[in-house]
Amino acid sequence: MGSTHRGACVSRIAAALATLSLLISMLAASAAGAADSIEALSALSLEELSNVEVTSVSKTSEPLSQAAAAIYVISHDQIARSGATSIPEALRLAPNLLVTQISASNYVIAARGLGGNPLDQNFANKILILIDGRSVYSPLYSGVYVDALQVMLQDVDRIEVISGPGATLWGANAVNGVINIVTRSAQQSSGGLLDAGAGNLTQDVNARYGGAIDDTTAYRFYGTAQRNGAEQFADGASADDAWDKVQGGFRVDRSLSRDSITVQGDVYRATEQQFDQYDSVVSGANVLTRWIHRGDQSELQVQAYYDQSERFAPAGGGAFVLNTYDVEIQQSLNAGAAQRIVWGAGERVNVYDITNTSTLLFEPPHQALTLGDIFAQDTIALARSVKLTAGIKAEDDPYSGWALLPDMRLSYQPNAATLIWAADSRAIRSPTPFDDDVREKIGSIVYLMGNPDFQSERLTAYEIGWRNQTSSALSLSITGFYNIYDDLRTIETALPGEPIPFEWGNRMRGITYGAGAWAQWQVTDIWRLSPGVVVLHERFDFTAGASGIAGLAQAGDDPSSHAVLSSALELPQHMTLDGTLRYVGALPEPALPSYVELDTRWGWHVSKALELSLSGLNLLHAHHLEMPTVAGGEEIGRSVIAQGQWRF
Repeated sequence: MGSTHRGACVSRIAAALATLSLLISMLAASAAGAADSIEALSALSLEELSNVEVTSVSKTSEPLSQAAAAIYVISHDQIARSGATSIPEALRLAPNLLVTQISASNYVIAARGLGGNPLDQNFANKILILIDGRSVYSPLYSGVYVDALQVMLQDVDRIEVISGPGATLWGANAVNGVINIVTRSAQQSSGGLLDAGAGNLTQDVNARYGGAIDDTTAYRFYGTAQRNGAEQFADGASADDAWDKVQGGFRVDRSLSRDSITVQGDVYRATEQQFDQYDSVVSGANVLTRWIHRGDQSELQVQAYYDQSERFAPAGGGAFVLNTYDVEIQQSLNAGAAQRIVWGAGERVNVYDITNTSTLLFEPPHQALTLGDIFAQDTIALARSVKLTAGIKAEDDPYSGWALLPDMRLSYQPNAATLIWAADSRAIRSPTPFDDDVREKIGSIVYLMGNPDFQSERLTAYEIGWRNQTSSALSLSITGFYNIYDDLRTIETALPGEPIPFEWGNRMRGITYGAGAWAQWQVTDIWRLSPGVVVLHERFDFTAGASGIAGLAQAGDDPSSHAVLSSALELPQHMTLDGTLRYVGALPEPALPSYVELDTRWGWHVSKALELSLSGLNLLHAHHLEMPTVAGGEEIGRSVIAQGQWRF
């Protein structure tokens, strides 16, 4: 009875939020006349957004308006006004990404297709995610454990989202995209902040305090705790997958006239319920240090980090400990008035220990894998408005050896408001222990084994883009792409004439092509709309000798289109109303119908120190699937959360 009553209350609140969002958006035009009496949008203006400095495209700081790539920047204000309580929820704001929620703690993040198909043990592994330059992908299978991806959102400065390859600068696994989460310096987060929220599915608390040691050195410490309630199965039964996570960390920044030093670190622990089993435990820690020296014509950066991650499954379910040591050096220098060179080198050592189970084994269960690289990129001004960027990375993978990852980009900027660019790039998804060393058993029979001869999955990508600041009220970005994939992973028979064991092979190829477009439209002084859409076509086939087991669908279960429409509106009395409407097309195999969902947030700045908000996620349906049930998808529930934030 109590559960039914709570569900009815949540439904009424959600319906009210959705109705309020739509009604006020419709009234925005008539409210524009009162704009002089209320605050302007707290977000950056479109001109300021076009001049935001980004670093992910060229590994040097450049205005977004001059970045020759399909890049979307999620700003600090967008995140704050979205109602997001986690990184995956914040990433839904990027129109060039597809974020799919599977369970209470697990998401799939993909760009331009090949998002994986869990039915065939093909997981999303072609997006590279960085936090302040620290890679968070797992070398054990090339993907990202999204449940361990945590940053205090109030300290995020921006998230740079590139759709398309970035291997020349960032290395293997930057195949279909790069996500760079950039946090604010300690100087930008002085004072105290306490943020707490409670809702039907999510409860969280975030605290941070920062200050100055002297005129050149600042610090901050933070702590977060979050609980996400369990989702449900299609029959309405609880999935018993609630999870709790606590995390803490620090950052210290010292800035001198020509030098800056950053030291930062995090530690976290999470428990995740497992259906009819004991809880699993996820924990880890990291520390990073970076030194930058700025000369008159050059900049030198040295960065090193250590990362430890551990996962312990329920009794008998296996475990692993992964330690990563990484050091890299990078220098950018001006070679005359019309040329800029960036070069660098690095080495990463991944040391892991795996506790095998009776059905899933890695042989050997312990290894130290060393990945080395060296790269160089040259940007030349061929004319006043034309730039050519050419680069190449040589990367030494512990399984596949040396690989060359070239990139060439040509940009034309006829005026300050317009950029036209084209690119030709190569990227790889390199082998992992899951590809080479895995053994899967049924009883004593091995039915799937790794392949020591497994090769890197390869991409050759062609892109063309146009970005334009049409007016002070409208900006547009359009990109077309054509991708050629070779040596994609397949399931093959290991022994001629024998049905088992299977092994991993490289006998699929294909092409994907499509376009992505997004815009920022300042409808009035108090209302901004941000639409975006991606259209994707995929064609795959097997090469000679392939078994064809699992079919072509093993490459990925991707929709042919997805779209988003975000609205940011200023209301009287220092209030705001934001909403995001998102559409995801039907999935082909396993099949899942298309869906539309709505997220909204109402915020009230009671004073400079206090803000109250009410957010609703997935308001259009009590429950909905984002991944088919047969592929492990759970029904994602509607949620409402009330939050308060106090600065002191």
